[in-house]
Amino acid sequence: MQRLKDFFLSTRPQFFPGIAVPVALGASVAWHTHSEFHPVRFIISLAAAILFHGGMNVLNDYFDFKNGSDNINTSALTPFTGGSRFIQNKRITPTETLSFGLTLVLLGSVAGLYLALTINPLLIVIGALGLLIGFFYSAPPVFLAGRGLGEAAVGLTFGVLTVLGAYLVQTGELGAQAFVSSLPMAFLIAALLYINEFPDYEADKKAGKRTLVVRLGPERGRWGILVILGGAYSSIVIGAATGALPRASLIAALSIVTALPGAIGLIRNYKGGPALIPSIKSVILAHLSTGILLIASNLI
Repeated sequence: MQRLKDFFLSTRPQFFPGIAVPVALGASVAWHTHSEFHPVRFIISLAAAILFHGGMNVLNDYFDFKNGSDNINTSALTPFTGGSRFIQNKRITPTETLSFGLTLVLLGSVAGLYLALTINPLLIVIGALGLLIGFFYSAPPVFLAGRGLGEAAVGLTFGVLTVLGAYLVQTGELGAQAFVSSLPMAFLIAALLYINEFPDYEADKKAGKRTLVVRLGPERGRWGILVILGGAYSSIVIGAATGALPRASLIAALSIVTALPGAIGLIRNYKGGPALIPSIKSVILAHLSTGILLIASNLI
């Protein structure tokens, strides 16, 4: 039983809301634009997304073990940084980690393929693109995270592709409102990745994992959080002002009251350590609350 628990926890389920909310957002946009909601499709698409996410988290642990960044991470580890540590704590072997990650991705692919064959083959393109970006986020030789492209990769997969895919599952087509709705989620999940790179700075630098924070340096890079959050909230305001989003979506901008303390905390505690934990939690809350408020605006 403990082994099963270890495998489950290695997927980092505390981050599953980060993929579940964008899936629900895509479905809510479909309801707003087409008055359509197919529960079975939604459940299958949510299961596929969670399997993909869990699999990619496990594979990320494997490749960070291989490149050494998690092995030498001596910073103050939090529930949000440093990987799951199951390999380092010898609770799951590297080979088991790789096999488990690939199995989860395979199961997610089967669910996605079923949806593509029964709804629209374009889902294969969206799924394959997400799969490639997710795999090569940490896998060589591409290693997107180590080239300073991690934020863009995560924003594209957890934001744009997930919302568009969920909308396509419900309606059988793509839509402009789904794309615009995905932008705040893309920026905010990128902000979450960005702030999590600060506690890992020293380990990533020693391992040659040149994340965006490693490239900029923590002191200069701390101001980047304002740019990313600015993109998130400006996309909401501009979307509502231009009619690309429903006017009610402006309520999602209220989540800025949780995002700003996170940004201020990072600017003050950019060297990492336990003092940064409340800031990371604030960005997580901003991402979730923005998604929930956007969903609510589509249902009003």
